[in-house]
Amino acid sequence: MMTVFVRKAKESDLLKVQRLLAKAGVREEGIEDHLEHFLVVVDDRDEMIGTIGMEKYGAYALFRSFVIAANAWTVERSLHFLSIALQYAKEQKIEAIYLCAQGSNRLFQQLGFREINSDDVPSNIKESAHFKNRRKDASVWMYEFTSL
Repeated sequence: MMTVFVRKAKESDLLKVQRLLAKAGVREEGIEDHLEHFLVVVDDRDEMIGTIGMEKYGAYALFRSFVIAANAWTVERSLHFLSIALQYAKEQKIEAIYLCAQGSNRLFQQLGFREINSDDVPSNIKESAHFKNRRKDASVWMYEFTSL
């Protein structure tokens, strides 16, 4: 079984993140502007096998570029990585997370995301290049942090 670690991306990870996204067919433009809020998954040989980015807009954030390499992907690993990303967002004082996705809906539902109408997305998220350039067939999902 492969041992994996999740850590914040470093500047030196940029090219590796871009390569991983390109290999998965995921748009990579603009990630250099948000790399400070990217998380990466590395294996025990320090090979990057996954990434997820977060674009912060005040109390809201947009998850983007969620990729786990095909040879390392499992439902459990994906759920675990997304859970860590949500915890990171909570630590950053984010109130709600948005994401655009095709497929993977069950994965997001299991973590408490709900599908919403794109009209209900806050204007600062709507204005982000990543949101504006999303595929028109992509669903919009939201996760709201509740205070207990």
